[in-house]
Amino acid sequence: MSDEVERPEVVPGERIFLSQVRKEDVPLFARWFADLELNAYLGNLGMSFTPEQEQQWYDGLAASNEKLFAIVAREGRRLVGTVTLRNIDHRHGIAELGIAIGDKEAWGRGYGSEAVRLMADYGVALLGLHTVYLWHASFNPRGHHAYLKAGFRECGRIHGGLLVDGQRYDRVLMEATRESLGPSQVLRLLRQIQP
Repeated sequence: MSDEVERPEVVPGERIFLSQVRKEDVPLFARWFADLELNAYLGNLGMSFTPEQEQQWYDGLAASNEKLFAIVAREGRRLVGTVTLRNIDHRHGIAELGIAIGDKEAWGRGYGSEAVRLMADYGVALLGLHTVYLWHASFNPRGHHAYLKAGFRECGRIHGGLLVDGQRYDRVLMEATRESLGPSQVLRLLRQIQP
C-alpha cells in the first residue's frame, strides 16, 4: 500500500529513504506494535501496545530529544518501519539506535540494514556523534547479521540477561563509529561538503 500523500526524502538511500513520521501513521503503528513477535525482537517481551498508547507516544515526540524517521521502501513507496536515535548525549557524542520493521512483508529484504546504516551515518555526520550503539537479543540472529552488514560490531554482552520461558538469552551490545562506517553517504547530500 503506497502513501496517499507524498513523503519527503529527508535521508535518501538506495532501496529505501528516511522521511518524516506523521500523525496519520499512528493507526498503522498501533497495528504493528500490537504484534507480540515484533515486540519480542524489540526487547518488549509480552507487550502489545494499544492505539491509545501509540497516540500518547506520538504526542510526546515533539518534547523528546529523539531523532525519529519513517522508513519508506522505494518500491511501492510504502512505510515499512521506523528508525530512531534516542538517549542522545551531545557532551560525550553517543546515542542509542532503535529500529522496527513493522511490515512483516518487508522482513529479510535488507531494508533494516540500509536504514540502520543511514541513521548511524546521519548521527555521526550531521549530529556530530562519535559512537552509535544498539542492543539486541541473542535470539535474533537476523538482526545481528543486519547490524554487522550496516557497519556495526559486537562490543559486549550481558550473558543470560534475558529470560524467556525459562531459557536464558544474552543481551548483545553493538556499536558503530565514523571509522567503522567509512565515508559518509549522508554528507554527499550537501553539495558543498566533500566527505
